[in-house]
Amino acid sequence: MADAKPPRHPQRAQGREVALLALCHLESYRPEERARALELFWAHVPAEAGDGGQELRGWVADPKVVEFARRLLAVNSERATEIDAAIEATSRSWRLARMDRVDRNVLRLVGAESLGLSETPRVVIVSEAVRLAARYGSERSAPFVNGVAQALAGKLRGEVREAREDG
Repeated sequence: MADAKPPRHPQRAQGREVALLALCHLESYRPEERARALELFWAHVPAEAGDGGQELRGWVADPKVVEFARRLLAVNSERATEIDAAIEATSRSWRLARMDRVDRNVLRLVGAESLGLSETPRVVIVSEAVRLAARYGSERSAPFVNGVAQALAGKLRGEVREAREDG
């Protein structure tokens, strides 16, 4: 990914990344503990290997990054059942419980952004999902997320496409 262009809207890209890390963090808690766990996440931003967390702390210091991450997390929380059902229906051969944690949460962000942030073009949502999957997932994450995200974003936006069965 060394040749990849920097995102046109870095604060939104960083917000997606922060939201992904928060979603992965929240999975370690029971549902009734997640509100408090999210407070802890914002108060004690996790460190990423290599830089001691400086990059991530810098992003969280930017109000626009945090606002965008919080918007994504709010839509995901409010519409979690709908988003998870759409992911499972789109990825017919993979149940959420069988998906890698990163892949599952990247797809949840695709669902949240597709449903709750209509200003984001679908191509951007999918491209950002693939970027996050490549950065944080396994070597198979980016192709899997690409196939499911394309169909999922189209389905949730009312743009009917056939779901691909990657995986």
